[in-house]
Amino acid sequence: MKIGVDAYYLYAGHIDGLGNFLLRLLVQLSRIESDHEYYLYTPGISHTEQADIIFRNPRFHLREINGMFRGKRRLWLQSPSLRSAIIRDHVELFFAGAEYFPLLLPRSVTVATTVHDVAFKAMPEAISLTNTIFYNVLFPFFVKRSDYFFTVSQHSKNEMVNYLHINPDRITVIHNGIDLLEFTPSGKKEKYLLFVGTLQPRKNLVNIIRAFSLIADRISDTFVIVGGSGWKNSPISELIESLDKPVRDRIMFKGYVDGDELASLYSRARLFVLPSLHEGFCLPILEAMASGTAVLTAPSTAIPEVFGDAVEYADPQSPEDIAAKMQGLISDAGKRVRLQKKGLLLSKKYDVRAQAAGYLAAFNSIATARGATPRRS
Repeated sequence: MKIGVDAYYLYAGHIDGLGNFLLRLLVQLSRIESDHEYYLYTPGISHTEQADIIFRNPRFHLREINGMFRGKRRLWLQSPSLRSAIIRDHVELFFAGAEYFPLLLPRSVTVATTVHDVAFKAMPEAISLTNTIFYNVLFPFFVKRSDYFFTVSQHSKNEMVNYLHINPDRITVIHNGIDLLEFTPSGKKEKYLLFVGTLQPRKNLVNIIRAFSLIADRISDTFVIVGGSGWKNSPISELIESLDKPVRDRIMFKGYVDGDELASLYSRARLFVLPSLHEGFCLPILEAMASGTAVLTAPSTAIPEVFGDAVEYADPQSPEDIAAKMQGLISDAGKRVRLQKKGLLLSKKYDVRAQAAGYLAAFNSIATARGATPRRS
């Protein structure tokens, strides 16, 4: 079967969670023998390391499409030149790993879409204006056009059924995965707490900073914050400005970080802190666990389903509880070590090889079903 793929993230400057998900999956799929031909559509190549691995497989074909709005992925996907290229390549299945795809594809092209979470419905107050418009005005058309859906947890599947009214028979759960060789324990811990995530409301950074400020005079750790700027961030800036200078000076914003530098930050952190308000899976928690770092998070949405008792939980709405759990883990080295061991063991379950095998099995099923009309809700 000829499979077209939105490979825009081979071109994108900063790789967010969706980009990491897709590039890791494509790299691993390229390492698996199969009869499918993959056509990867992108405005260009910025991430040469991943591209070099992917295109070693002769069944993976690069299609560079300049298109309109190449700096805006969701708009670029609607480029007439992209649609024409997909038709010209006789693509039978288009895989939209990051929720959007060329909407005007011919009906002869089957579409399979990965929806990572439904936070725009579950937490509308935490969504940017641009995303609110896209998700509420345009996304229903993409849901209607898709033939099959993937998602990353049972929680997200339930939300897709409840909020988007998708027939559950059309949704396949395939857990996220990482390349475990990218994230390894260093054996040496340093006195800092780590947060990794886009700076946006549902990551709950305001309450985490408040929690840090409550115990700053009782611990010697700094707080390192990694992530690109997202939206609705003024409360973070206002809170930082309100803190006493000695506390403020121990909070470090490093911005966007990836690759070896990010892996090193994970492995050397004394504690990873992300009591998020809503997650479909949460790759940073998995990356921290695979790096041998204890995790403090929240018992919300998909997190307990995915990570179970391998993490410590705090009430995400209570800075006081987050602070108490932070201090408790900092002071209890034995508990941190127990969580590190549990996390390392659990992380092996979420190897990207298992994720890729799940997607390949789903593609094979779709190939078998081609010629019949896919079931709709």
